[in-house]
Amino acid sequence: MPKLPCQTARETFDNPRKNNEAKTACADCPIRHDCLRTALANNETFGVRGGLDPNERWQLTHKDGTWLDTGGTIRQPCGTEKALKQHRALKEKCPVCLAADQRRHLDVEHALPGGGSASGAHYHRLLGEEPCDPCRAAFVASVKAHHPSRRGEQVAA
Repeated sequence: MPKLPCQTARETFDNPRKNNEAKTACADCPIRHDCLRTALANNETFGVRGGLDPNERWQLTHKDGTWLDTGGTIRQPCGTEKALKQHRALKEKCPVCLAADQRRHLDVEHALPGGGSASGAHYHRLLGEEPCDPCRAAFVASVKAHHPSRRGEQVAA
């Protein structure tokens, strides 16, 4: 029996930068499906096995949105508070998680009596939205309360 692609170029299958090359080599392998079954059964978290990278294999067996990064670390689904904490711990900036966090803060502001706040107007703007009427009204009231010239009072020169 001729040598399998993974036997002749092992470094290709274990190098995350060469995943596409390894997947191409796997495509015609006669034992690809058996290899994938073995990798799934053994929870292989490194390299291309059976034509799939670690994240693709993880997603086959975990439907909760978690994923594996290139280092084999289980990551939480982006957009959740747990994922944001992971990103922060790793000093990463994830636009999906940041926007979800801003949306959560905005929801808290909308739950306040009156349905909005000056902080809510700020979160609307961070999210690229026009502030809703309650948030806009709270913002205008805040500006008037904190700036004498906007209340119609004389400002000392």
